[in-house]
Amino acid sequence: MGLKTSLAILMMAIAVAGCTRSTNALNVSTRTPPQPLPSVPSGNVETTQLDPISETADASTSLDAPTAPQVSSTDASQEVNTEVASLNTNPANTEPLTHEPLAGSWNVASDSSQCRAILAFTKWSGGYRATTLRCNSPELSTVTAWDVKGSRVVLVDGNGSQVASLGSVGSERYAGTTASGKPISFSR
Repeated sequence: MGLKTSLAILMMAIAVAGCTRSTNALNVSTRTPPQPLPSVPSGNVETTQLDPISETADASTSLDAPTAPQVSSTDASQEVNTEVASLNTNPANTEPLTHEPLAGSWNVASDSSQCRAILAFTKWSGGYRATTLRCNSPELSTVTAWDVKGSRVVLVDGNGSQVASLGSVGSERYAGTTASGKPISFSR
């Protein structure tokens, strides 16, 4: 064979090899797709009745939940039209606190009008992933996780120490204190 013939055969082999590699250039799958996974876990769900929470036990054990001031009966008769606000964080007629409605972005009334808390629904050490944005407080800048503990939303730092604890004070509103005792509230 001559040099020209060898080169021609080599060029044709390269061209054929290039054609076979480009047959699936659009990444078109020739296999059947896998079966979709079920959207809801299957199995039985067990339910049990919880013990009722007495209001006297709740008020005496919750140190960071502000309550209405006590008025003696002689003062009450003199102040007929006085309104008293209470930040009762566990009223009997509210639904239990769950993780799902808490996830998302919250306006934080603390040290900056631009302060935001982002509560993600991603599992993280200490609960679920969290972060704060544009907050001036060094205390709030340490937040890395959040979780629900009873009727409270708890913010936690990277060491697992509690940074703040908040309770529901209305629709889309939570209020409480930081670990240093400063007031903090979330709203949307």
